[in-house]
Amino acid sequence: MTEKTLAMSGQRAGYDVLQAEVHRKAMEEISMEMGITLIRTSGSPVVTEAKDLSCSVLDAKVEQIAFSTYVGLHIATSFLGIRAVLESYDVDDLAPGDAFIVNDPHTSGALHEGDVGVIMPYFYEGELVGWGYVNEHILDVGGSGVSGFAATARDCYSEGLRFPALRFMREGTLSREWRRFIANNVRAPSAVLNDLRSMVAGLNTGDRRLTALIGRIGLEQHRQFCEINKGLSERLVRERIAPLPDGRYESKDWVEYDGLGEPLLLEVVCTMDVNGDELKFSFRGDPQIAGPINGAPPAILGQIMNTLQCVLFYDVPANAGLWRPIEFDLGPEGTVVNSVPPAPVSFAHCGTGMRIDKVVRDVLAQAAALSPDPLVRGRVCSQPSEGLFLTTLTGMDSRSGQLTVIFPISPTVGMGGPAQTTGDGQDTYSNTCNLGIGMAAVEVDESTAPLLVLWRKIQPTGGAGMTRGGNGMSTAFQISGSPEMRGTVSNNTADVPPRGSGGGLPGSATDYKILSHTEFDRLVGEGKLPDPDTLGGKPQDIPAYATVMVREGDVFFLTNGGGGGLGDPLLRDPALAARDVADGYVLEHVARSVYGVVLRADGLADESATKAAREEIRRERLGGSPSRGLLPIDQIEAGVGVRVAGGSWTCGYCAADLGPLSENYRSACVERKRPAPEALGEMGMLARRHPTDGVVVSAYFCRECGSCVRTDVGLESSEMAPAPVLADRAKA
Repeated sequence: MTEKTLAMSGQRAGYDVLQAEVHRKAMEEISMEMGITLIRTSGSPVVTEAKDLSCSVLDAKVEQIAFSTYVGLHIATSFLGIRAVLESYDVDDLAPGDAFIVNDPHTSGALHEGDVGVIMPYFYEGELVGWGYVNEHILDVGGSGVSGFAATARDCYSEGLRFPALRFMREGTLSREWRRFIANNVRAPSAVLNDLRSMVAGLNTGDRRLTALIGRIGLEQHRQFCEINKGLSERLVRERIAPLPDGRYESKDWVEYDGLGEPLLLEVVCTMDVNGDELKFSFRGDPQIAGPINGAPPAILGQIMNTLQCVLFYDVPANAGLWRPIEFDLGPEGTVVNSVPPAPVSFAHCGTGMRIDKVVRDVLAQAAALSPDPLVRGRVCSQPSEGLFLTTLTGMDSRSGQLTVIFPISPTVGMGGPAQTTGDGQDTYSNTCNLGIGMAAVEVDESTAPLLVLWRKIQPTGGAGMTRGGNGMSTAFQISGSPEMRGTVSNNTADVPPRGSGGGLPGSATDYKILSHTEFDRLVGEGKLPDPDTLGGKPQDIPAYATVMVREGDVFFLTNGGGGGLGDPLLRDPALAARDVADGYVLEHVARSVYGVVLRADGLADESATKAAREEIRRERLGGSPSRGLLPIDQIEAGVGVRVAGGSWTCGYCAADLGPLSENYRSACVERKRPAPEALGEMGMLARRHPTDGVVVSAYFCRECGSCVRTDVGLESSEMAPAPVLADRAKA
């Protein structure tokens, strides 16, 4: 844009466009510099390596004006935490140098107890002008679980210290009494106290930078630009929502928990209503349980907004304007979506929370696929793995003779991402809520904790599709340098794998084992590197969520799940499938049986044999020959398995009629339903067999061309998933 054009735009807007943008960037840089300060002053690998932190600046109205992008899930915690401060303290009682500590999801806006936030009021010439908020996952908060993960907690009181918006600093000084209290209740007092000081340092950085900015431009202009930029973000969000067809979209998933003695699958249902340029998300869920997977509003709201940012609002500046066109209904209190005390919630963000990401992605994909706007259709994606394995352990480090806490980060980064319309999902994508998180180097893990990393490698766990789901990682690490360690383990996606979209297939679930008496010493003695086929060992019989004790030499062996696929796998470019086999990203028998790609002796795709194999697979799907050919390939869009034309559902791959909009297009398809462990097992992937209510994969094929237009993952006892209900004025 030329200078003249910008000037004309500014005249039409009634303000200086350039200065408004400079102010927005300045505020964004302040939040990022707060994070840099935190990283440089913290000694915890969770911060320095993994970047499990966030920073935010808010105005005096407690509306966000800047948000750092390390952990997007934290986007709701700042204003919820500050509101909790203002419920406990009068504004007149606030002063420069105050700082407040928050970490209770039920009362003060935290995701879970391990994510501690520090809040500081910002003043300019004696007047309250805003707030700074810094959050990080600290190494420990006491309680029954290490580092805020209490996998077998039965109530919130046993999960750790809970700070409900308490002032713990005055005049910039952390009192001796607070230091003693915190140190006496955590397993790593030096690291925890240092990180609290580090968060204060980040807030002080924000205070200095904001004061300098206001001093340059004046308080009134600062306030004006804050409002302008919030309004601009709101306008962009409304413009992005508007092309979604008006109507109601629904998705269902199940939260897994087996720490109460029996494997539970707890239902979560999301409906998204599109009305013009506004969205409403409504949820309902099974009753809350005496297990730590219950969701609380900070985690649920954070997951919804973070997913919206990744899928639709990816280029919209993050501030209070994001929230204005969106309504949230978390349903009645006392459910796994909207729990109340004494529900334990230390896994709120990765138990129920990560299922929220999946159902929100699903309803967005359904709506985006029906949009007349190609830009919005291009945002269709499948579900990411979100198959999070966590372990936090404590024990004596033989090297130092001191009690140590370990929290290996690499397993939390190893999951596969969702398939995209523009290409395959990202391998080792992490979680949607943690896209800024990093994988610590092997040397960092081994130098800071008593463990030895045996391997890290890509595993073929991504769902098949026209574009493939991202692959997860296989890794193993051995307890080395500690005679005994105790702590927790958890795996939130053992039974219900992530689903594909537009006919793409599910990705793998996540699996872990703790092995004792392995062949590691023998292999190393023979000069050989261990791998999954040679490591051996006796697996411990433990549930997905458990409290464990491990000894020197025991090995954690983990396979991270992959993302779902996008579009019918039979439409994948055979050359890409052949390359995947060569790279070890797809097993050769899967290329043949799922993608219909036959390889020659030189590893390249055999064109004629592949064509014949794909025709045979379509016949197998239908139990006979297809009656209609496919559309030209340039008219087929990845992820758009179903379209709307002339008041009917139509196949996105051949344009065949799939019935009136008043009915479910699935009923017009050929349905093939199989148990998930069987369907995924044939592809070399994982899903645990649930003992009471089996998880199934339902594939729906167009009766005329044999293309897969939709795959659903659900329970054997579940009814057929509903189709979108489009409004009369829908834009599809």
